[in-house]
Amino acid sequence: MPPLIRVEEGDISSFDGDAVVNAANNHLIMGSGVAGALGRRGGPTIQADCQERVHSKGPLELGEAAVTGSGDLPCGIVIHAAAMGDQPPTAETIRTATRNALRLALEQGVQSIAFPVLGSGVGGFPFDQAARLMLEEINDHGATFTMPASVVIYGFTPEQAQALRRIVGPSF
Repeated sequence: MPPLIRVEEGDISSFDGDAVVNAANNHLIMGSGVAGALGRRGGPTIQADCQERVHSKGPLELGEAAVTGSGDLPCGIVIHAAAMGDQPPTAETIRTATRNALRLALEQGVQSIAFPVLGSGVGGFPFDQAARLMLEEINDHGATFTMPASVVIYGFTPEQAQALRRIVGPSF
């Protein structure tokens, strides 16, 4: 069944649920944008978990996702979805990263998850286009697989939240 998608405005690091998705680069360096916000609020253990993952398994492939602890964040886990990194984000890496984040959420038993619009901040991919790609992927995934009861998409600014409401409203 397709999930119920809710739009929130503000800082995704405040999400109090099972999982938050990080708009990660494939080296899992939490420097700026969503990753920076999660790292600042969650503390150094998230970056340490990321470094351990890269040290033991190497960088993620573009479109891949990985799970770490959440440090001091109010959520249970962080799912790092690498839509960019060694290369800029593309429609395919945004779709694949969204799909893989949802796959990991299912494996982890996540019932509430929050996403930023992948690739659209630091990555520079057009916000509306990235949001549509992600929403299509979330809807497609929900038609086939069990989904979290709550899927939240965050827009950091009022304009982003308004654009998301416009995109989510009539389509899903």
